[in-house]
Amino acid sequence: MEDYSSAIPYLSFQLNQDLYAYKISDVVEVIDLQKITVIPKTPPYIMGVINFRGDILPLIDIRKECGLNCDSDFDVDSVIIVLDVNKEDSENRFLVGSIVNAVRDVVEVKPVDIMPIPNFDNRINPEFAEGIFKHNDNFITVLDIPAVFSIDKNMQSKQNRL
Repeated sequence: MEDYSSAIPYLSFQLNQDLYAYKISDVVEVIDLQKITVIPKTPPYIMGVINFRGDILPLIDIRKECGLNCDSDFDVDSVIIVLDVNKEDSENRFLVGSIVNAVRDVVEVKPVDIMPIPNFDNRINPEFAEGIFKHNDNFITVLDIPAVFSIDKNMQSKQNRL
């Protein structure tokens, strides 16, 4: 029997045909896809906003943000993963919605089982990934939430539009 006492739970999900994961501790909720209000003059990776419990929640197309192929549309299996970004930094903490093709599984992974992204793996910009692990017969890329949803980058983007 394997010892999972040091394992960290991850929520795995599908983007196009590939599998990715967020630390479950960063996931607030998984909600159904709903009507999105488009905001003019936003970067291409910002799909718009939705009402989340009375607050405005920005929605990110993680495929565009991470430089992935956008070869499939979102469909009835698509969901929004609500994430708590920078939760250790109260001044820069915020919620964001990440639209994904489908949620797959909660997977317990020991830190030693997460390996660096190979140099030849050009599916995703390595600055957005914490590493990769194998689950069953699939490789799952762990996304680095603070890197993907960087405030500095978003502020820079906002300033570039002014």
